[in-house]
Amino acid sequence: MKKVLFLLSFILVSVISQAEFYSHCTIFAQNGEKFTVFLNGEKKNEEPSEHVRMLNLTQSYYSIKIVFVDGTIGNIEKKIFNVHDAQGAPVDVTYVLKKNNKDEMGLYWKSQTTYPGYIETNKPTVVVVNAGNQVVQQTTTTTTEPVKSGVNVNIGGLGGSVSFNTGGNSNTTTEQTTTTVVSTTAPTTVSLPCSGNILGEADYNSAISSIKARSTTEGKMLSAKQIISNNCLSVTQVKTIVKLFELEDSRLELAKYAYAYTIDKGNYFKLNDVFTTENSINELNKAIVK
Repeated sequence: MKKVLFLLSFILVSVISQAEFYSHCTIFAQNGEKFTVFLNGEKKNEEPSEHVRMLNLTQSYYSIKIVFVDGTIGNIEKKIFNVHDAQGAPVDVTYVLKKNNKDEMGLYWKSQTTYPGYIETNKPTVVVVNAGNQVVQQTTTTTTEPVKSGVNVNIGGLGGSVSFNTGGNSNTTTEQTTTTVVSTTAPTTVSLPCSGNILGEADYNSAISSIKARSTTEGKMLSAKQIISNNCLSVTQVKTIVKLFELEDSRLELAKYAYAYTIDKGNYFKLNDVFTTENSINELNKAIVK
């Protein structure tokens, strides 16, 4: 019996050590207040939102800071933010931001499930034209489904019984491409609104690092224009690059320049909030509205 227990203990440790653990977390504001989340100092949502979803968290604990757009609401900071259950298993957990009886905003646990059933990554949407001259959008979603790889063992005998459940996970990955018809009346010459390549996530991150590495505003502007002129970008990508510049004039200059290389021009209004004056917004609109 001792030999069997030793063997099972060894299997238990081996399987757990090889298991991959991923947790997910959702934080939402009960009354719709917009906020930004920082985990271990890393900004998790690019724009303030009343609902933030964080995927593929690999650590058991994080430090968390929540900053509200409304300056009258104090920041929430916790040195230890838990994203696993009492047994150390990964969870998909939901927290709610709401005020207590003293009218103080707090972060409160709401619900969770153990061993969440997916690991998800959305690749950038790509605009293409098919043979029938239909303008379509293709979005590829990669989903990884954890498969239980733990060991369940029950041993019965005269001396009693022993039960083991390791609860480990292995993963299977699938990709699903969703195609949406945007227009069925596109002319035969429809093409991307820019001549470069659509900037993927990895290349985009490298581009941001390259711009940040320049020590002067002029150098940053030169690098930014060089990158933009050779690629196609989304409005969200353009906005992030524009926000790398502190001066209003520089932001306006780059926003005007990037318009021609943007694939979703209809969303260009989203750049308005990077400017501090109404005059800058008007200048941008004059430059892009022909």
